[in-house]
Amino acid sequence: MSATSRQPDRATGRRRASLVLFTAIAVLFGLLYAYDLYEAVTNLVSVPGEARYANNDFYAENGLDGLVASPPWAALVANVALPPVTYVVAFLLARRRRLPVVALIMVAGLAASAALSLSITAYVQSV
Repeated sequence: MSATSRQPDRATGRRRASLVLFTAIAVLFGLLYAYDLYEAVTNLVSVPGEARYANNDFYAENGLDGLVASPPWAALVANVALPPVTYVVAFLLARRRRLPVVALIMVAGLAASAALSLSITAYVQSV
């Protein structure tokens, strides 16, 4: 075997190793995005059951219409949709890039998702 016949084997091996590392990075960050999604689903389930919304019938029956509040559904649903959308965008941007760039894009997407999620959560708690 000559040196030129080994070159395609090395290139294939590098591509395979790169694909494995890309998949590992994508799965690791997918778990981090999933935790952000878990927090958003928890807010979606627990916020409407809070006392300020549970007492709406009492307030309405006693003429205290100014205290009646409804949960901010649009913000809660947007908070649930944010992590998967951000992950897909980061994944699509990271394809066919070098591994350090992939990790940087995933970190930037996770930071953006977490910051927006925290802002939405603060808004929901203040309403």
